[in-house]
Amino acid sequence: MKDWKEFLEEAKKHIPENIECEIKMISSINSLTRFANSHIHQNVEEEVGEIYLTIHKNAKTISLNSNITSIDSPKSFIEKALTEVDSSPDDEGWAGIPEKELSYNGYQEFESKNPEQRADKVKEFIEAGKDLNAAGYCSTSVDNYFVWNTNGLESSDSTTSAFIDGIFRTDTSSGSSHRGASSLEDIESGEVGLEAFELSKNSQNPEDIDPGKYEVVLGPEAVSTILVFLAVYGFNAKSKIEGTSPIQLNTQQFDEKITLVDDPYRDKALGFKIDASGAPKKTLEVVKNGVSKSLFHTRRTAKELKEDNTFHELFGWGDSFGGIGTNLYLDSGNSTKKEMISEVKKGIYINEFWYCRVLDPITQVVTGLNRNGSFLIENGEIIKPVGRLRFTQSFIASLGVGNVKSVGTDSRFADSEFGEGILNVPMLHLNEFNFTGGVSG
Repeated sequence: MKDWKEFLEEAKKHIPENIECEIKMISSINSLTRFANSHIHQNVEEEVGEIYLTIHKNAKTISLNSNITSIDSPKSFIEKALTEVDSSPDDEGWAGIPEKELSYNGYQEFESKNPEQRADKVKEFIEAGKDLNAAGYCSTSVDNYFVWNTNGLESSDSTTSAFIDGIFRTDTSSGSSHRGASSLEDIESGEVGLEAFELSKNSQNPEDIDPGKYEVVLGPEAVSTILVFLAVYGFNAKSKIEGTSPIQLNTQQFDEKITLVDDPYRDKALGFKIDASGAPKKTLEVVKNGVSKSLFHTRRTAKELKEDNTFHELFGWGDSFGGIGTNLYLDSGNSTKKEMISEVKKGIYINEFWYCRVLDPITQVVTGLNRNGSFLIENGEIIKPVGRLRFTQSFIASLGVGNVKSVGTDSRFADSEFGEGILNVPMLHLNEFNFTGGVSG
């Protein structure tokens, strides 16, 4: 807070009256404990303070960013922007800066966790795996965000987060597990370790099976990957503008069991309550009982589509990337993992996906692989572990009408291809998922 106040007070002295200006700072303390071969081998902590400056003058816009320690002075930083903005192209999509009335004060002073606290969590994880080889990390973060603009807006917010992610390996298998929370104390790392251990132990000597269409029971990480791809490439209003989004609002595109909400105000949510412009985010119904209800907007996309801004501009990405939900919750259902498996005639349990790539954004066809714990299910019983399979599947169709057989009772923060802590999800049982080959094709 002190660095921000000092920088801002000096910067204000050098901003001309005839421009629109926005100054932002992300201040974070990121702490990490890594372990491999069932031993901690690294403790690191990084404190960062990134300054973002946007100036709009004579219909032209420029944005600069730098680490606060690399800036000679606020005066020189602003003068550099004022000099360079004149050579920028006209910015026809400029949508202005938020008004003073949208100011939000959420700053809190949080202390970062020490290495001993993270080491205790790592120890609990490793001990749950008995004699198997463990690797992974435990991380904690304190993040603060500050925004000021020439309309008089002054906003701030603070968040904390903690994650543990680990894997156990045998000669022929691996099993992974992940948990996230707003506080390290809320993570039961022994439970996480036990889940990873059992997946690894039970998936030894996997067998290859034929590709084809199978029922699937998806763990939270696999569910999170499906939803984060839909969020980034589908519900992002920038994708709608570019003609690459499959989302049709007020249309039954998903099964009625699917309700997705972006809610930064939920208890122990991990994301900021303000977006990159400093305005408070809106709690957003994204999908309601299978009906697509809203896109994620920024100032620019809301102006271009003549819709309300939902305030989902990303920190550090600029308002040209489009809006992304970062506090996404998929409503839970009434089926346990055991009940889901018992309902499968012939299918696959999948712990997580990886190396996923979009083949067609319009249909949301994605290809990727399974890993770290997959099992063949027949007549409600797990039969054997299975090897690596490649899927080629429309993610939007995977959650389509009639394809969601059941939704899990328990939800948690899950990892995904776009990062951890974005989604809080349960397990899903899907009627059909398309596997097209082994690892090579």
